[in-house]
Amino acid sequence: MTFFVSKRGSDEGPGTQSAPFLTLRRAQAAAREHPGSEVRVGAGEYRESVVLTEADSGSHWIGEKGAVLTGGLTVSPDETLPLPGDVAARLTPEAAEHARMIDLKSYGLTPEDWGPVCVIGGFHTGSRYDGAPLGTNLEVFSGGRRMTLARYPNEGYLRLDAVMDVGEVNEFPPQNYWRCNNNIRNPRGGCYILDPETNERIKTWKDPSAAWAFGYFMWDWADSSTPVTFYTPNRAMYPRFVSNYGARAGALYYLYNVLEELDAPGEFWLDRETGHLYVWPFGENDAVSLSLAKKPLFSGAADNVRIEGFTLECVRASGIELSGRGITLKSLLVRGVADHGIVLSGTDNAVLDCEITRTGRGGVMLSGGERATLTPGNNRVENCFIHHFSEVYQTYQSGVSLGGVGNICRHCEICFTPHIAIHYGGNDHLIEYNYIHDAVLHSSDAGAIYSGFDWCGHGVVIRYNLLERIGAGGFRPDGIYWDDGQSGQTAYGNIVIGVPKNGFLVGGGFENTVRHNLIIGDGESPIRYDDRNRDGFLHGGWAKQAVNTPDAPHWQKLRATPYLSEPWKKKFPSLSRLKTDFSNPEDPDFPINPTGSVVADNIVIHPEGRLGGIAESVRTYGTVENNRVFRTPQEAGFDPETLRFAVLPEGFPEIPVDEIGLKKKDPQ
Repeated sequence: MTFFVSKRGSDEGPGTQSAPFLTLRRAQAAAREHPGSEVRVGAGEYRESVVLTEADSGSHWIGEKGAVLTGGLTVSPDETLPLPGDVAARLTPEAAEHARMIDLKSYGLTPEDWGPVCVIGGFHTGSRYDGAPLGTNLEVFSGGRRMTLARYPNEGYLRLDAVMDVGEVNEFPPQNYWRCNNNIRNPRGGCYILDPETNERIKTWKDPSAAWAFGYFMWDWADSSTPVTFYTPNRAMYPRFVSNYGARAGALYYLYNVLEELDAPGEFWLDRETGHLYVWPFGENDAVSLSLAKKPLFSGAADNVRIEGFTLECVRASGIELSGRGITLKSLLVRGVADHGIVLSGTDNAVLDCEITRTGRGGVMLSGGERATLTPGNNRVENCFIHHFSEVYQTYQSGVSLGGVGNICRHCEICFTPHIAIHYGGNDHLIEYNYIHDAVLHSSDAGAIYSGFDWCGHGVVIRYNLLERIGAGGFRPDGIYWDDGQSGQTAYGNIVIGVPKNGFLVGGGFENTVRHNLIIGDGESPIRYDDRNRDGFLHGGWAKQAVNTPDAPHWQKLRATPYLSEPWKKKFPSLSRLKTDFSNPEDPDFPINPTGSVVADNIVIHPEGRLGGIAESVRTYGTVENNRVFRTPQEAGFDPETLRFAVLPEGFPEIPVDEIGLKKKDPQ
């Protein structure tokens, strides 16, 4: 049975095409009385969310062209107000001319609706402080683009001039762990020294005590934020929340939540006492939208549900968060959400032909399958365009994240992100035919495709992906990165172009295979395979604390994995041979050794004729052979435009270039 929803409808009617319902809530109630029903939603903006339960299993939700579910409030340009004189006086003349005011209370909103400035960043320490503002910030959009809480500088970052006191940190300097600080409540934040120019600018602010700082205070893979106070006579900045890994001179940061810094299009500032929102939209005629809803637009648990065709936007949560079996999400546009575009868990679920953009965190989080039994989840994300994401949380928020066992990411285009494109953990995933570009734009110790720290993460296959334009602006990341002992991985048929650091970085694991890949560019090392676990265990290298005692993290994780159970023995028999006796670390089955690893039959085009850095132990315990290195594409007989060889090198399989990336959709 089909029920219809229209902005011209009435919930008192029967929900037919000629007499549609007005709300999705009413249509849902009707559909529950007829299991397996279809709900068709007409064009228009609906400020509703849908919570699915078992009673909705089998339902089909179709958004017709122009159907938008929103968690926000949209204010047209003619509804905005001129600035009060005292506010205009604190801005530059240009900002005072272009900025406008929106009185949130006049729309029935209260301080509970907009909330405080909340801490952000994947590595913030706000949860360690009493009364810290945890939650999700009110977000403001102009012309569909996320606006910025007024900041200095408008683009880019400042650098700490010096660090006087790192505070009560958990690690400082690197690999020097302060275990005594792990359980401290309200740890001392420390003291940083500002550059003279920034210090002078702060003196012009009327209320510098409202300022926050966001940055990478130690590592470029660890973003965090904190309220700050200043003592300008000594150029001092005091963070309220400690940076977990300490801080260093030269670290990148910016200051925000300062009214006087509302000086460029795309910035806003909110007086949280009066509810007066001051905005300088990107475009003069842009409407301004505010995210208000704090729950996903579709959420809950149900089986065999299909949702397609909608635009989902402007919510202070993920766009969709569902679990179940046989769920299909198709042809959706998810944009302007504070968390992830789609979070989907269960089995036999699919995200197909969707576009996800302008998220505060990641794109699609897909999980399912049972690791204890290695039962696959059979979930997939396919033919999705995921771009301009991770706009608030800048690190470890991936375009696609796979968790569990036996899930798939294929034929996606993933681009324009400060950090990872695809992240995964677990077993037996398949990552294939994806086009990844303009990724890891703001980190050096990261990879476009990334996983790490799992000796038992076997069975993952990465094939036929194209990576290019990875890194930017001095940041030198890696292409495909298996970090800190990740083992049992296979990569073949991938094309990695112009990665500035390592095309492949294999960080010390075993039974990893890098074969029949094409790496092109002048990066530091086309293929690097180190032995950090072995070096840490035997020689006290930097990774020692992960492996050097029976209670070190790698050994704890190994014991927590059922690698000796029958399903694991059958699927991964080599794992059952692992030795845990520290008395013979040279044993090939002692997992610090890169046993069974293969780096073979790859083609590298590098101007210095460089293959990369392969640890001697990889050659001893594994196989490194028949990797052909050329200095120019011409020497290799390779056309960089078509990504094809004039004559396929002997023994090198043809890479299906035409199948990589988004598939052409069937004509409607």
